[in-house]
Amino acid sequence: MALPSTAPALAQALEDVRARVRRAAERAKKNPNEIDILAVTKTLPPERVWEAWELGLWQFGESRVQEAERKKIALGDRFPENRHPRWHLIGHLQSNKARKALEIFDCVQSVDSLKLMELLDTEGGRRAQPVSCLVEIKISEEPAKQGLPAESLTAFLERATRFPFVRIEGLMGVPPLFPDPEKTRPYFRHLKKLFDHHRAFFQNDAPILSMGMSADFEVAIEEGATLVRLGTALFGDRS
Repeated sequence: MALPSTAPALAQALEDVRARVRRAAERAKKNPNEIDILAVTKTLPPERVWEAWELGLWQFGESRVQEAERKKIALGDRFPENRHPRWHLIGHLQSNKARKALEIFDCVQSVDSLKLMELLDTEGGRRAQPVSCLVEIKISEEPAKQGLPAESLTAFLERATRFPFVRIEGLMGVPPLFPDPEKTRPYFRHLKKLFDHHRAFFQNDAPILSMGMSADFEVAIEEGATLVRLGTALFGDRS
């Protein structure tokens, strides 16, 4: 049985989000068209992905390999050949799931070790297709947060960029969650400095700085984000 459509509510939410992105970009004297929205669809049914795609969203973020696989199977061949969405893995990737992940995702945003990078390079070589990824930086002191320590980034990139089947497109980071989003600003600013300092390592013409979620994306844009990861701001509270 098909779920009732939430497209009207999503269309309104997307309009509001785009207006907020535009205003934040203008405050930072940036071009709002250069800031991408990643729709975080984890825990949502495939129908919500399809509605979002029909409204013009084309990049989707998932945290779990198996959940994303089920959605892609359910969506089947609905997408036109020349307009496939780009799927991003934004959750931690276990080494034993690297091969499966590359069958599903177009970009792995959560690379945080040379061991994982080497696995992705091996799988990319096996598929004869470079793997797009971001390096996740640990910008929060919270023990539960994943990521590469900032002080290790230069040495990491010097080694990682030698892998022939890995394409490092930028950085990703997750700050602590504060009731006041303004408190995330120093964390985003720190990540932006790392991004700028290491820009020469990134292997694409428009490097990606993935930072900012529903509660703090405007601050992230003001501090230099080029991609924001939005779930609740688009789809509402999942509870």
